[in-house]
Amino acid sequence: MKQRLALLQETLHREVPLTRTMGVRVEEHDGRELVFLADFAPNINIHGTAFGGSLYSICAVVCWGLLHLKYEDEGLPAHSVLGDARISYRLPVRGEIKARCRLPGDGSYETFIENLKAGKRSRIELTAEILVERGVAVRFVGSYSAST
Repeated sequence: MKQRLALLQETLHREVPLTRTMGVRVEEHDGRELVFLADFAPNINIHGTAFGGSLYSICAVVCWGLLHLKYEDEGLPAHSVLGDARISYRLPVRGEIKARCRLPGDGSYETFIENLKAGKRSRIELTAEILVERGVAVRFVGSYSAST
């Protein structure tokens, strides 16, 4: 699993160079959830907290990364893009950035994959969160479109 996560991190740094600058690291994956960490220093704003644009970006890529791993699991040559998103900033982030994305438990992931396997364009809504000691600092909901 470590090698697989290292390959995902290499892919991100190559395909989305901003992730290297942000210090994004692929940390954990259990099959249903993916966790990224990012360095605080390159993502700081004038207020001494994490920059909102950086938080948005890491949320967008942790969701993309989870889909990328799931396509591999399913043997699908699929590609996804973010079509629409909304974000809510709830608490300041003042240290290392921890982002997670979990597959939805409502059956939408299974339908999404079935559509892709049938050769249809498919769409899924994924939620990412930035976590701090006090709880969820940021909640991001993105609509990803995919095709094979």
